Order: sequence, then C-alpha cells, then structure tokens
Amino acid sequence: QVSAGLHGVGVSVVNALSEQLSLEIKRDGQTHTQKYSKGKPLTSLEITGKCETTGTKITFIPDPTIFSELNFGYDVLSNRLRELSFLNKGLRIHIHDERSGSDNDFYYEGGIVSFLKHLSENKKVLHPEPIYIHREKEDGLLELALIYNDGYSEEVFTYVNNVNTRDGGTHLSGFRSALTRTINSYAVQ
Repeated sequence: QVSAGLHGVGVSVVNALSEQLSLEIKRDGQTHTQKYSKGKPLTSLEITGKCETTGTKITFIPDPTIFSELNFGYDVLSNRLRELSFLNKGLRIHIHDERSGSDNDFYYEGGIVSFLKHLSENKKVLHPEPIYIHREKEDGLLELALIYNDGYSEEVFTYVNNVNTRDGGTHLSGFRSALTRTINSYAVQ
C-alpha cells in the first residue's frame, strides 16, 4: 500500500545499477515479463502466460562495473525482507541466495500483531493479545500494536511508509502525549 525510502523510485535505482534485471508481474489473470540491462529495456512488457495468483518477482544482478564489491549480506537482506513482510499484512516475500542456496519465505497474515508476537517470544507478556488499532482516512493509514511485558525497559519500533524511524518523530511524541493524557484522565476518574 505504501512505498518506502526513495519516494517510490527504489526499483528504478536498482534497475539502473544492475547488469541484468528481470520483472515478472502476475495480475488480472496474466503473467507479464520484461528484461532490462543497465536501466534500459531489452524487451517490451510481454504477456507470457496465464495465472491465478498475483504478485511481482524481481531478479537482478548488480553491475560489476559500478560496484567494486558485490558481497550482499544475506542475513541483513533477509531480516529487512522479514520486517517488510510483517509491516505489510498478507505480503509474501521469498529470498534466495544463489551463492549459498539459502532460502527464506516470509508471510505474516497478522501483520504488525505477528511482528509484536515475534518480538515478544522470549518475554513474559502481561496480556495474551496485543492491543491493535487500525484506522484509515483519505490522507493516510494508521496501524498500532502495543503489548506490555514484565521487563524494565521499553522497546519502541516506529515506521513511516515502511521505513524504521529509529529516532521517533512527531508521530511517536504525539502518541506518547495522547496515551499519557488518556491514562491520567482515567486515573483521576
């Protein structure tokens, strides 16, 4: 539902920096493919078959004339793709490392609730199900999941458009302010 990071141009940058890039798009009952080299199309977008599923597969080989070192950290990529799968409920992501044969499939129907449960696996939670809020308006979407455990320190993960805002931001300070105000108001009653 949202793009991350580069104002929606991420795949364009990957394409421009790739010796080869192949797209396979499954949509509206048809499979479409297109191949690129160094950002330029080698083929037009072609219908190559029928399908019953939807999805996009991107395969690329980085351009060795641009990158002096082509050593991608599988664990780093795999962890980020897992995170994206958690953040986008129902999104299935597959990563395959042709160097080592390592494979991972990520699919979390519960989205950020599944993420919270994953993060809480080795903790004693104080309530069995996370508090979950989902709101959509014309100009945006809010998803929030919250769980308390018996630990002494807080762990807060905030994201905007699938990008981790490690240092927080107005969305986090506004939430904290509203939560504190609500709890204080409830305590006074």
